[in-house]
Amino acid sequence: MDDLGTLRSTYALKPDLILTPEGVRRGAVMKVDGNRIVSIGDGGEDAAHALRLPGCAIVPGFVDAHTHLGQAFGKSFVFGEPSQIWQRIWGPVESTMTPELVEAAATSMCIESLRGGFTTIVNFAMGDEAKTASMHAAAAKTGIRLVSCAGASDLADYPIPAGIKPRFFTIDQAIERAERHLAMCRNTSRVTASFCCSGIQGATDVMIAELAAYCARNGVLFQFHSNEHFPEIHNCILRYGVRPIELLADLGVLGRHVLLHHCTLVNEREIELLAESGTGVSYNPVASAWKGDGVAPAMSFIERGVRFGIGTDSTRSNALRLVDAAETAQRLTQGLPKLDFSCGAGWRWIEAATKGGANVAGLADTTGVLAAGYAADFLILDMQRLETLPSWDFEWELVRLYDRDQIEAVFVDGKIRTRKGKAVDIDETELIENRIPRAIESVKASGARRFHGSSESRRKRP
Repeated sequence: MDDLGTLRSTYALKPDLILTPEGVRRGAVMKVDGNRIVSIGDGGEDAAHALRLPGCAIVPGFVDAHTHLGQAFGKSFVFGEPSQIWQRIWGPVESTMTPELVEAAATSMCIESLRGGFTTIVNFAMGDEAKTASMHAAAAKTGIRLVSCAGASDLADYPIPAGIKPRFFTIDQAIERAERHLAMCRNTSRVTASFCCSGIQGATDVMIAELAAYCARNGVLFQFHSNEHFPEIHNCILRYGVRPIELLADLGVLGRHVLLHHCTLVNEREIELLAESGTGVSYNPVASAWKGDGVAPAMSFIERGVRFGIGTDSTRSNALRLVDAAETAQRLTQGLPKLDFSCGAGWRWIEAATKGGANVAGLADTTGVLAAGYAADFLILDMQRLETLPSWDFEWELVRLYDRDQIEAVFVDGKIRTRKGKAVDIDETELIENRIPRAIESVKASGARRFHGSSESRRKRP
C-alpha cells in the first residue's frame, strides 16, 4: 500500500475485489491511463505489473448530490433547531463571510468530503462571483470534482432576519449572471456549471420558468429546492393554487436537466410528474433526521422510476454513514409498515449514491461507475477488519458495516487525493490553526440565532 504514492500517470491495480456496474468482480485488474479507466479485466500483460492490493476493495467514488460549501463552519450550530434554519442561521452566517473565509469553508468541506469517500460534490450557492471563485479555488486545491452553482432571486416570501438585505435580480440581470457563471466554469478542470433558484419562497414563477428554460437551452443543470417544508407548500398553494412540483410542471420547468432537492413532502401525482419528466431528485436522509421535515419516499422513487441521488445537505460529509442513513430511513418509514424486509437491497443504495448521483448531476458519462472510458474516481477500502469479516454480501456490508476509517485512499481523475484520511496536497494544520478561529468569530458576529439552545443550556433546565 505504501507504493500508492509512487504511481505514475499509467498504472494498474489488482485488489481482491472491484465493484463494477454489474456487481462484485474478484481478482480483476483495473488499468488507469491519465485521468481515465482504460480497462477492468483479467489484465493480460498488465496483470504482471499491477500493484497488488491484497485484502482491499476498489469501489466507485461517491457523489454528494446536494451540499452547500459555504456552511462548513456552523454545522453543530443547527442541532436541535426547528426547520427552515436557512432563515435564522445560514442566511446570516453566509452573508457575513468574506471570499477568503468562503474559500476556507469550502476547502474544509472538500477535504472532509474526500475523507468521507466523496469524489464529486454538487454545490448549491447563490453567492457573487468572488465567492464562486473562492469555491473553485478550494476545489482545485483539493482535487475534488465539483458541480458549481450560482443563482438569482426576485422574491423573499419568508421573514427576513434583521440586517439581511436580499439581492433581487431582474430576468435580464439573472441571465447575465448565468452567462458570467458559465464563462467562469468553462474549461476549468473538474468543474461543471449549474444555475439555480433557491425555491418557491425565493423566486417568482416567471423567474423560475425563465432560468430553467435558459438552462435547458444551454445544456446546463438547473437546481431548485422543492417540497421540503410545510410553509413552502402551504404558501405555494395560496399563491398559485397548486403544489410546488405541480407548479413546475405547469411552467414547463421539469425535465432531465433539472435537479430538485429534498422532495420530502410529495404526493402521488407529484411523484408521477417526476417520473414522466425524467426530473432528478436529491434524497437527503440525514438532513431529514436533523430538521425533522419528513423523509423523501425513495422506495417509491425506485418503484416509479424517478431518477435520484443521495446528498448530505451540509450535515456530515461521510458517504458510508450517508448510505446507511438512506437505507435505514426507508426501512423505518417505507419498509416496516409493509413488512418489506429487503427494502431495496444493499446494492440499490450504493448505486443511488454513486451512479445515481452522477446521473442527476449531469455527469452520467463522466463518473459514478468503474468502467472503461470513465474518470478514474475511486476509493480503496481495507476489507481486513473484524467488523467486516467474514464477508458474505459485500454490498450490504458496504451499506451497514463500513465507515471512513476503512478508506485507505481516495483517487479523483486518477490521482491520489487523500491517504489514510489525510489530504495529500494541503496543509490541514494551517487551515485549523489560522482560518477556523477567524471563521468562529465570523459566525459569532453574524447574528445567527438559535432557539433551542445548546446542550449545556438544556442540561441546566429543571
